[in-house]
Amino acid sequence: MFIAGTAFAKTPDGKPPSVETVCDNEKGVLFGLCNAYCEAQDCTDPNQHSSNTACQQLIKNWEKHAEGRPFPCETKCPCADLLELFAKIESGQVRVQSCTIFPTQIRVEVVGGEEAIISDGPPGACSVVDGSPAFVELTPQELLVCRVTLRKAAEAQGVTCVFTE
Repeated sequence: MFIAGTAFAKTPDGKPPSVETVCDNEKGVLFGLCNAYCEAQDCTDPNQHSSNTACQQLIKNWEKHAEGRPFPCETKCPCADLLELFAKIESGQVRVQSCTIFPTQIRVEVVGGEEAIISDGPPGACSVVDGSPAFVELTPQELLVCRVTLRKAAEAQGVTCVFTE
């Protein structure tokens, strides 16, 4: 017996598209193009399984509809460039102790008690709880990318992000 579907599909980065969230802010055709380019075909991944031609066609279609915006997966989270703790978490220089996802924020605590936070706001922002008033305002697209980036950095260290109310 053969069952067709995407429930068991894996992309080159090992995550099924249903788990990735980088396209969640997109609607309609832009969601479909983003999902295909960023998640299903992983066109930004050096190990992509799709052809360059297929990825280029997705880019052309995106450009027709997106009014000059880049794909969300090509948007970089600015937090690591501006806040040292985010850079250390992303590079694995500090050990992540816990990751908690609340309805309006994600908090990652490292050994030593410092916390990196992405908050939905308004305005959306990344900040650090370490005694300093560090705060970086984010666009809606950066906000989503930063949430995904911080979660993936914690998970890369074997820490599961726990959802809580």
